[in-house]
Amino acid sequence: MNQVIALPSPLERHEPMVACRSIPQLALFGPIPPRTPGRSDAQVPIDASLGDCRYARIPYVYFYCEGGSKDVAFGLLDIEIAVQRRPSGSFSFEVYCIGDGYHSGRGSSAGAPLCIDLLSEAGTVATVHWMYPDVLDGHMDPLTFTASVALTDAQFEALHSVRLPSVAGEVTICLE
Repeated sequence: MNQVIALPSPLERHEPMVACRSIPQLALFGPIPPRTPGRSDAQVPIDASLGDCRYARIPYVYFYCEGGSKDVAFGLLDIEIAVQRRPSGSFSFEVYCIGDGYHSGRGSSAGAPLCIDLLSEAGTVATVHWMYPDVLDGHMDPLTFTASVALTDAQFEALHSVRLPSVAGEVTICLE
């Protein structure tokens, strides 16, 4: 007699195997880079003509396996961040990056969102939390995020840098 065994769904077969943590990163705000043939265009803001903008680019944030290991679990590359004053007087916050999933696992923000601190000389003006989508193994996929951020005109004018503090992440090992 043949017996049929129902396999669990792929999400049920993979349990988080490794906790990981990013290292802090910092970048100064500056002008949006000009278009040139040898470099990709800035991906944020979506429409630079909508208002004054603060722009920063962080080359990478990698998540390292916890426990003193130097093993990289996954990463976010070429992180572009823009804060833009809109005609309505509100402020838009945008992020574009590439999810770098080069191991046999899926990186996730399930442990904690990526925190992005907007800084002035007085300190942290605002913090935006981003539950980024899963970073798939063997992929380099674009990831985007847009949100409103509560700022005054004076706070916007005082913005000078962006900081990504160390945050937790997790990797699910996919052996299939």
